[in-house]
Amino acid sequence: MKMKRLLSIIMLAVAFSAAAQSPQELMQRGNDAYSKSNFAKAIELYNAVLNAGYQSAELYYNLGNAHYRMEEYGLSILNYERALRLNPNFRDAQQNLDLANSKTEDEIASLPEIFLVHWAHSVVAWLSPSGWRILLLCLFAIIGGLTVCLMLSSDYRWRRGSLIGILITTVMLIISLACAISSNIQYNRHNQAIITSPMAVVKSSPEPKSVDKLILHEGTKVQIEETLGAWHKIHIADGNTGWIEQTDITII
Repeated sequence: MKMKRLLSIIMLAVAFSAAAQSPQELMQRGNDAYSKSNFAKAIELYNAVLNAGYQSAELYYNLGNAHYRMEEYGLSILNYERALRLNPNFRDAQQNLDLANSKTEDEIASLPEIFLVHWAHSVVAWLSPSGWRILLLCLFAIIGGLTVCLMLSSDYRWRRGSLIGILITTVMLIISLACAISSNIQYNRHNQAIITSPMAVVKSSPEPKSVDKLILHEGTKVQIEETLGAWHKIHIADGNTGWIEQTDITII
């Protein structure tokens, strides 16, 4: 009886110790496991960090790398996309995403996009929502400083320069505000997903007996247009649409 009680105490102590680990400690343990090529353990530890309520672009990037080394390309693409969602300028994540995409079976040609629309999307994706908010605060501060200079300076050149600066910064502020709103809407929309099943059948309607339209494979990115029960209506880059079971995809 005493031995059983001792074992119970030891098990509770171990469980408490694991739970007490900070996300930073779990992250470091995951990095150590990855450096020793123990990718399955690294994935377990990185997911423990996520389950603890912590997320970052670097964490998703590391998790994507571990899945890539396990040749789980769908999950690697999913996590690279999540890293870029938090940090659109994460160059390493973008490079590894391109590499992982080259491993997928589906070769889907995107529909051509109007230049101005493509340019606008590129500008919005330049910063994350938090990045745009920081830029807006900086622009407000600049306008405030220039306004003080305009009001206090008696020199014509300083007043003229301050006024021109205010006008230019105001235009930048308006553009940045529009980009911030668009970026925030896109960030909170959660309508993009990755096929994470090895193979997924796209149906003509949301029922198992409906006609098969096409087959998609692990790693393909889709956009969710509608949800009905256990089915999602999806849109892919080449313009095709159809219905797919929720279990075949994971939202970015």
